[in-house]
Amino acid sequence: MIGNIKEDLSKLTTIDTLYIGRLFEKINWCISDYVEEASLKGDNLVEVDFGFGKLFICIGEDSVKYSFKPSKELDESVINTIVDGRNSLTLNLEKNLSSKITNIYKDMF
Repeated sequence: MIGNIKEDLSKLTTIDTLYIGRLFEKINWCISDYVEEASLKGDNLVEVDFGFGKLFICIGEDSVKYSFKPSKELDESVINTIVDGRNSLTLNLEKNLSSKITNIYKDMF
């Protein structure tokens, strides 16, 4: 299974993939800047907080290593999906649809 966050965010937010791509490009710029700042300070570890988890970049002599630690919310969401079959996306879509239908019904009467 391969997911495409850019395309899925575009569908969920109705923001064109072009603009999401531009945002991702700027995220890359920021990460590049963090790495440069760390290098200038002689620090070999960069921690980037995405809000849904943290990316750790370890800069070695001849290598760069990456690791990712999910946020508590992301970790719980993944575990709930695996253990309980509770897909957060599906649950939120159903909740939003139900709310819209209820509001239309209220407006009609």
